[in-house]
Amino acid sequence: MDGSPGGRIKAWVLAARPKTLVASVVPVAVGAGLAYGDTGSFPVHLFILALLFCLLVQIGTNFSNDYFDYGRGADRVRSLGPARAVASGMIAPRAMFVVSVCVLALAFGVGVVLMEISETDHRLLWVGVASVLFAIAYTGGPLPLAYNGLGDLFVILFFGLVAVGTTHYVLVAGVGQDWRLNWVVPLGIGFAVNNLLVVNNTRDCREDEKVGKKTLVVLLGRRSGLVLYGLGLAVSTLLCPSLDPDVSLVVWVFPLGLFCLLKLSKASTREQYGFALLATSLGIVAYGFLAVLSLVA
Repeated sequence: MDGSPGGRIKAWVLAARPKTLVASVVPVAVGAGLAYGDTGSFPVHLFILALLFCLLVQIGTNFSNDYFDYGRGADRVRSLGPARAVASGMIAPRAMFVVSVCVLALAFGVGVVLMEISETDHRLLWVGVASVLFAIAYTGGPLPLAYNGLGDLFVILFFGLVAVGTTHYVLVAGVGQDWRLNWVVPLGIGFAVNNLLVVNNTRDCREDEKVGKKTLVVLLGRRSGLVLYGLGLAVSTLLCPSLDPDVSLVVWVFPLGLFCLLKLSKASTREQYGFALLATSLGIVAYGFLAVLSLVA
């Protein structure tokens, strides 16, 4: 463990899993695209607050996962995945727990500020409460979602329907206009983002099974990871644009998704899985860019 200030900062940055933060940036950007398409307005201050809220929730979730996975022994052996901060001794368990709670509390505070500044319905407070509680319940509590085959549902719901839909609502209501629910675009984002989790779960399948972490891939078999990835690709790039032509450009991500699926099917080393994860992240960025371009054009 590197005890220097630079080493400690690096440990916290790695624990935040920066390569996966596109899962927060893209949904907020697409939600803003939906709002601009509806209103012709782009309230920058509300966008920044929405982005900060989502980033803090995801980082707090990542910190919490690191702590709870360590406590359950899920990170004792990670031969293919990156080292986890607590399990590798880079960060003390208590420090990780305290910081994760503080980050999630800060996220909730940002959400309250966003709600008040945008003058939206105070029932939006329950979105903040649910986001924080489920961030912890993902790997913590008596029924951790990720250990009971519910991780994929969590990602699709919160990084798709909640993140995109809430951003869309806040930016529309914040300029005094009526919000109309769009569930197709958020659903596409949710399935696209979930493929990051599918790559991770496919990579860690054998180790997860040994420690009793029952992801969908563990429950259905390792090869099911490829089926789940293909399903996420088909829903996001084929089904959703057919249901909502306003995001028709995202079909161009389909070939890239097929390339990622091929790389995942052949992956067997840490480097190969790392490439599949990076390529999937880039695919999500491309998906978000094309979705926003379609919506604001």
